[in-house]
Amino acid sequence: MNATRLKTGNGTVKPGGEELQKWVQDNLGTGRWVKGAYPTVAPSCADEVSRLLKGYTGPVMVVGSGSSFDAEFDPGPGTLILLTGSLRGRLDISTADQTLTVSAGWPVAEVNGRLDEAGFVVPGLIRFDTGTIGGRLATVSSRPAADVADGWIQSLLGLEVVLPTGESVRLGGSCIKDVAGYDLRHMFAGSRGTAGVIVELIFRCLPVSAYRRTGHAVGYSPAGRRDQRWLRLFDPTERMRTGA
Repeated sequence: MNATRLKTGNGTVKPGGEELQKWVQDNLGTGRWVKGAYPTVAPSCADEVSRLLKGYTGPVMVVGSGSSFDAEFDPGPGTLILLTGSLRGRLDISTADQTLTVSAGWPVAEVNGRLDEAGFVVPGLIRFDTGTIGGRLATVSSRPAADVADGWIQSLLGLEVVLPTGESVRLGGSCIKDVAGYDLRHMFAGSRGTAGVIVELIFRCLPVSAYRRTGHAVGYSPAGRRDQRWLRLFDPTERMRTGA
């Protein structure tokens, strides 16, 4: 297999080497390069994710905070690890709209705590106590399990995603009526980063008192095998690798 190259205005540089590290530091900032066994970058906003995916042409694996790997973990040659844990630019709870707008890198436990203090709950999130918001959405399908009453379908109103091409798109919004035409929000749920990088999400909140009165049971169906024909719509070059 030929070594993957990073294309820049001055030519190409080998992934994982000092030239790649310098490119990241020059284009994203000195704090974005993460020392480790594999070339790793921790962007802090959607613009940095976009610049990274536009500049780097090799395979990319999206990994959320709290992910663990066994001793045989091997992302493959030339694969760049993109950590989402630094995507923490926004965490807004609107009591008027009863919505949560949150960047993907926020820990689920902290967000659930903020929601509880405000008197709200997001049924799709309360089932988790570890991991990050974006990581949980990326690893769990929108389809609720057969014996439960809720899932991402009822909670997720909108999201911002950076596609493998580096283009940033917003899907849905803070109101149900914001969704018109084809609804692509839930195609990214459970995709494990292969369809793009989730950077921001909007959830519908419920008052804690109303949620307790309904007595909803909350669960989820783990992400299954993705249809490769569907994935080619978002990632025709197959550069995105399945994250953990």
